[in-house]
Amino acid sequence: MSVDARAQARLTESLRAHGQQVPVLLRPHPSTPGRFEIVYGRRRLAALRDLGRPVRAMVRQLDDHALTMAQGQENTSRQDLSFIEKASFAAQLDLAGYDRDAVAAALSTDLPMVSRMLNIGHAFPLPLLRAIGSAPAVGRDRWAELAKLYARRGVAGRIKASIDGPDFRGDSNARFEAVLARAEGRRAIPAAAPPARDVTADDGTVVVDGTVAKATGTDARSMAP
Repeated sequence: MSVDARAQARLTESLRAHGQQVPVLLRPHPSTPGRFEIVYGRRRLAALRDLGRPVRAMVRQLDDHALTMAQGQENTSRQDLSFIEKASFAAQLDLAGYDRDAVAAALSTDLPMVSRMLNIGHAFPLPLLRAIGSAPAVGRDRWAELAKLYARRGVAGRIKASIDGPDFRGDSNARFEAVLARAEGRRAIPAAAPPARDVTADDGTVVVDGTVAKATGTDARSMAP
């Protein structure tokens, strides 16, 4: 069973034992009358369906901007996201056309930190971030170090070629170390760690694991560890 599946199983057991404490948030579907979109609470909904229990929900009128803000704030408030998860989400919001004030509001941070996040978030292609994963033990300074190396000629190709190699194993932190080692031109010590975790918020949104739902309210999924 994957870490994400175990987390979902724990949520299901918690709801079985204690009931639903936090309602699901919905908004009216923008194009289908009588239907609703989930803003957050997808994991709760799935667990309650498995248990055969009714779902408590709140309905709010939210435009697409407010939808993204609500999802971002829910994600950052309900789990300790790593730096690169926040940076990737910030970059995706930026690419989706949100201004920096909106990005700061979604991530509950200030504008200087948004600038730092965007510098890192835009430095790497999403497939690489998806391959590395959340790297919860790796902070901004080490990601900045990797970004400088990644911008050098030939480094991106060297890293891309290494992703399927024996060094690229273990958990997300170990995969970051393998990428950094390859960027520096050295060989990483192969790791044999447990499978990486999927970082998924209570609503099912994986901030650094996907593209931002700009207009449809779909989950942001693209960077699973």
